[in-house]
Amino acid sequence: MRTKPGPLITRTTAGAGHLAVCLAHWASGHTVSEEELLRRIIKARADAHAEAVDEHQREARRAHKKATKLRRVAAEDGGLVPAAQSDLNRAEHEARRHEAALEALGDFQITAVDPGQVGHRRKKIAALRCTALTLPVAGVAAGSWLLDGAVLLVSTLGAVTVCWMRGNTPFELSVRPVPAELLADTAQLLLDAEEEMPALPADPGKWKEELRTYVEQMVAIAKHEGQNGVHAVELLHGLQKKGDFLGITSSTFPSKLRDAGIPTKVVSVGGDKQIGVQYTELEKTLGHMPRLPVHLVPDLTARPSAPSPEGSTAAQ
Repeated sequence: MRTKPGPLITRTTAGAGHLAVCLAHWASGHTVSEEELLRRIIKARADAHAEAVDEHQREARRAHKKATKLRRVAAEDGGLVPAAQSDLNRAEHEARRHEAALEALGDFQITAVDPGQVGHRRKKIAALRCTALTLPVAGVAAGSWLLDGAVLLVSTLGAVTVCWMRGNTPFELSVRPVPAELLADTAQLLLDAEEEMPALPADPGKWKEELRTYVEQMVAIAKHEGQNGVHAVELLHGLQKKGDFLGITSSTFPSKLRDAGIPTKVVSVGGDKQIGVQYTELEKTLGHMPRLPVHLVPDLTARPSAPSPEGSTAAQ
């Protein structure tokens, strides 16, 4: 007759099974949700796009600065030597090349994520975690071979103790929540086309009208100060100082401008070329000249008062 295993063995075996299932669930990467993987893929794309835009803007500014310096030297000296003229031509060519790259990059647009990419990222996570699981086993084997067999004995006793302590209580196999910092970084990188933008007012017509009014006034102020437009990032900073559009990033804000019917293009402001709103383009879209804020409009109604009869008589 077969004898039933004792409660110690039964408890230890059950604990070992629960631990094995938990480790398999963790090592296969199923603790990471599909939403988190999608957000990480889109964030990586957005970061790569922003890095490329920053690099081209930086190189364009450098080339413009060099070309401006050489033109100033040419104006002061009445011309340039052939080597300096070649440097000027090269700087102008580099500036045009980087400006064309900025035009081609445009604004970051979210495209559909292939399910295969999600699966590939999960497999990468699983490969790293499986490697991490093999390290303790390899360490015990190496320690037993190189140091003493007691390492294996102690490790085995430790594993058995852990299994016994777990006993018949299974692990709750769950998916971890999406990290808060990832949610914050991808707050406006929508994963669903029907998802509502939380940073925008509830009434779409209202926020568009308010945004158009704000941009019109800022562009008018810039023109009054001798500039031909305003960079999108400067417009966004001004809005966020007032507590508006706090969830919008500089890479997604130009698309919000276009949603409100505001044209965007690469604008040169103080020699710095970035995506923004140009005065002439906005004037064409509005059908009238951009208006200044009321407090900046000059008062043309005031007239010098006519001299009083007494004053004229005294003068005579």
